[in-house]
Amino acid sequence: MKIDIPFYDLVNKCLIGLIFLGLFILVNPSLCFGYISNELLDSISTGSEIIITLCAFAISYEIGLIINRIGSVVLEPLFKKIHLIPFDNDYKKFNKVKKEYPIMETLSREYALSRTSIVLFLVLIAISILGENKLFGVPFILIAIIFYFSYKKFATKIVNMMKETSENDN
Repeated sequence: MKIDIPFYDLVNKCLIGLIFLGLFILVNPSLCFGYISNELLDSISTGSEIIITLCAFAISYEIGLIINRIGSVVLEPLFKKIHLIPFDNDYKKFNKVKKEYPIMETLSREYALSRTSIVLFLVLIAISILGENKLFGVPFILIAIIFYFSYKKFATKIVNMMKETSENDN
């Protein structure tokens, strides 16, 4: 059985997970480093560093995947329902437009990345409010808003291209 993970997905989810872990540590340093003793750090060898690094990347990928799925299953339907983004569920039309205009692939990826980033920063807002450094919530809110506008921009472009193509067919 061959398992094939596209490079884009691997990098995207790993990167989102690494950003989450890095900012989580920045927001809650005592929670993260309070349990690690100097003796434990001194006992780490080259072999165990490799294992720890591989585990960190695996955990990062999984965190990125979870954040991505929350965006797809929770955020997107909510935003569609309360009309914060335009959306056209006609995937047949989308695939037809994608064949005609290869830029649709890029727009779709950027749309998904913006959606995932919104969830990432919403989660970090909650963590910072509940954690030690509440002031981190302010830049996280601003970043989430920026990604919302990006998300809306890509959704609008995709829907408009789909609409234009179907109007030209008629």
